Amino acid sequence: MPVNYSTIDTLIIGQGLAGSILAWQLMKSGQKTMVISDDAPPSASRVAAGLFNPVTGKRLVLQTHAETIIPAAKELYRELEAHFDQRFFHEKSMLRVIKDAKEHKSFEKRSKDPAYAQYLGEICDPPASLISSNEVFEQHSTGYLDTNRLLDCLRDYFIAQESYRSALCNYNDLTITDKTISWSGIKTQRIIFCEGFMGKNNPWFNWLPFQPAKGEILSLRTDHSLPDQIINGGKWLLPVHDGSYKTGATYDHDLSSITPSEAGKAELIDGMQKLFSSAIEFELLDHKAGVRPNTLDKQPFIGLHPRQPEIGIFNGFGSKGSMLIPYYSKAFAMHLIDGSPIPVEADICRIQHG
Repeated sequence: MPVNYSTIDTLIIGQGLAGSILAWQLMKSGQKTMVISDDAPPSASRVAAGLFNPVTGKRLVLQTHAETIIPAAKELYRELEAHFDQRFFHEKSMLRVIKDAKEHKSFEKRSKDPAYAQYLGEICDPPASLISSNEVFEQHSTGYLDTNRLLDCLRDYFIAQESYRSALCNYNDLTITDKTISWSGIKTQRIIFCEGFMGKNNPWFNWLPFQPAKGEILSLRTDHSLPDQIINGGKWLLPVHDGSYKTGATYDHDLSSITPSEAGKAELIDGMQKLFSSAIEFELLDHKAGVRPNTLDKQPFIGLHPRQPEIGIFNGFGSKGSMLIPYYSKAFAMHLIDGSPIPVEADICRIQHG
């Protein structure tokens, strides 16, 4: 049923992965929801490769609540694939290159931990094209989300439900009372901001410690015979379903420019070539940059404003949005509907509000 503009439950600002999936969760629970997006600058979700990796970093740290988060993500993506008759999530194992003795020690330690058993494979012989002097092991429960295809399908769905507006929501245009929020002819019980790194400028949530980081990735094509797995050795190389590859990513806290840079391109090409025993020839297809909405404690920012509970935030997923957002969006949707608790590690109550 199309939404009646004057009587909606939730207004969501932002149609990146966070805003889109939260809207989906609310709408399938019967909540009247409207999504507002101006699409400028492009959300980090539109730039990101959608990598799905539960064990990350030099110390091979397992994602908190991985045993719950990963099944929740896979279940939601299967649900969305069935609804839209499209494939969005691609499971693909990862070859992790061990670069030094410290990483080898981390691997040995994690391999003995039962919590890691389903995620870490054995050390194996590297494919012929990779640098043969490095040890390699296989990671499981990895893959990637075709984020752009999913976001396009969800946007079309919201439009068909008359639940989407392409517009800029200026904070000053919001009229807030104890019972309702009004914006551009819409009245809503609550507003949830899903603005990515721009959340650091939100007047209601600028006290949250964001640590945004610019990232660049390349899309390329090559005739070389390369492994079908994701390769991760500092920089990563992702084989995409259309036969192309993506490689990334840079990491920069300097946001004076958020556009692709020659320095970033050079860093990515150099990092990719170092994965292989000899340089590969390739055609550069695309070069993109986005800003990750990272947080100081590396946990999401989810919750309602401590003094104005009609205003909320769903943000801070960094580079792990494809893996984390399904689980946390369901939890937050239930909190908004029936008061179920927000997972403590993500609840903004953990941050002191001055």
